[in-house]
Amino acid sequence: MVPALLLVAALIVPPPARAQAPAQSEAALVERAVGPWELSNPSGSRKCAVTFRAERAGPGRGLTLAEGCAAAFPAVANVAAWSVAPTGAIRWLDRAGQPAFDFEETEVGIFESLRAGDPTVYFLTNLGLAGRTLPTADDVAGGWNLGQPTGRALCSLGLKQELAADAGALEQRFALDVASGCERSVAALGLTSWRLDREILVILGKSGTLSFRREDGGRWVKTPADNRPLVLTRP
Repeated sequence: MVPALLLVAALIVPPPARAQAPAQSEAALVERAVGPWELSNPSGSRKCAVTFRAERAGPGRGLTLAEGCAAAFPAVANVAAWSVAPTGAIRWLDRAGQPAFDFEETEVGIFESLRAGDPTVYFLTNLGLAGRTLPTADDVAGGWNLGQPTGRALCSLGLKQELAADAGALEQRFALDVASGCERSVAALGLTSWRLDREILVILGKSGTLSFRREDGGRWVKTPADNRPLVLTRP
């Protein structure tokens, strides 16, 4: 009986939990979201222009719904603010701070919401992101110069396609080579690995993390923007 019991126990051991992508900082997620959006139904027969703002407003951050939005989508009449989850999901809040809509990203820059008791499927499109092709590891692997926008180089990095030595079994985090002689503030970060989080390139270190978004010209700029801008360019 013992072998049979052991076999049953082995069969009912739950599978390992799926790895989740590490969360971005709130500042980076807010910067990603700020700007023009469009709310629509699946057929596109009803549309509404929406603008996300970064400043605080009531229970969340400010947003502006174009005139006529409430007529096209009565459910938005009480929407007063927005917030973003660590996963990048967008939540619209009413004046009391209660959730009115929860939007999950289904494609780059395209979010979807289903509401209990409401037959409409709501699509929320980030007009600055929708339609973009996500970068791949092949796109970003290789040598890069980390520097200032003025052209002053601070460090040379090599983004490798081998998994980082301490990466988890389901973690897509890759090894990084850092050249000697890096500028002191960069060296202090102890950069060790990199990963892609949607369209964001994240370079991780023992004492800090740098995030970059790709510009149309091919270079990568630090995000969120601050008083110490950095860029990644090919040598």
